[in-house]
Amino acid sequence: MNKQDYIADGHCGDVPRMNEQDHLAGLEIAESREAGEIGGLLVLDKPEGITSAKAAAIVKKLLRPRKIGHTGTLDPFATGVLVLCLNEATRAADQVLALNKIYRSTFRFGVETDTLDRTGKVVRVSDSTFSEKDLLETIDSFQGTSIQKAPRFSAVKVQGRRLYDLSRAGIEVDLPEREVNIHSIVLHSLEWPEAVVEVSCSKGTYIRQLASDLGRKLGSGAHVQELRRISVGPFHVEQALNLDDLQPAQAGGRPVISGIIPLNEALSHLPFAPIEEGRVMERLKNGQLDAEWEKREAGRFHGHTGAVRIVTRSNRLAALWWPNPAVAGSRRLRVFPF
Repeated sequence: MNKQDYIADGHCGDVPRMNEQDHLAGLEIAESREAGEIGGLLVLDKPEGITSAKAAAIVKKLLRPRKIGHTGTLDPFATGVLVLCLNEATRAADQVLALNKIYRSTFRFGVETDTLDRTGKVVRVSDSTFSEKDLLETIDSFQGTSIQKAPRFSAVKVQGRRLYDLSRAGIEVDLPEREVNIHSIVLHSLEWPEAVVEVSCSKGTYIRQLASDLGRKLGSGAHVQELRRISVGPFHVEQALNLDDLQPAQAGGRPVISGIIPLNEALSHLPFAPIEEGRVMERLKNGQLDAEWEKREAGRFHGHTGAVRIVTRSNRLAALWWPNPAVAGSRRLRVFPF
């Protein structure tokens, strides 16, 4: 199942994306450094059969960054886009986590499992069927904002323990709920008992739970047979690297470094404010914003509660700045090496 989701909201004016020349210039600078020292994002096509944490650990062993983190867990049986943050980019992981996603999934009707996917134990079988018209109408009812329960077998913490650990131990707890937004569900095919759908949704949406809820509403039950994440925001599976691409023997003439997206380019969905050499930049290097510059620039982002990129003339990300933080008293500046 592929899950792609991209809706970049909070824009304040046009946001220029880094062109190819700027990207190559950034790579030339980076080429003089060891691969493990480069900061940026790596879009990985996670293979089936390993956890997201294991995939990140393999990449860390191959590229040897000081720090690495992933931005959104894929179940072991799922494949597709896993965005990895390397080195200083780990400090911007929250900006990637917030992006929408798109998945392609195969739902199998008539069978329910305890994990809500094909890896679980069968707990209910039904011979109830429905028409394509019924399916389309029911799918439509799930689009929009709603409250979704977390699957019993998920990594959400309850009372300090992972929900899947509690479930395996037979401990019953109230399942956490969260608000999710399903932007669209497109039915690609229906060949009983399986349907292939593409789901565009907000962060935190469980496709397994969606399949289960959909099956219950149709009266047949359902579970996820296949799941592939197509995209996370602007990061699409077509640009993703496989683990084999990172192997030294396989890299050949395609340097792995070319697959690492510089942080400013990776966050180009965020609005930006330019900064020039001089007093303003020197103060920023010391972790402070110049009061005059801040007053002048803040007017451009009236009502915008998200992050703004502060970008140097050489197109490097100097800082993330929240001119109007959604939570009063929260941190308003996050400076990066530049």
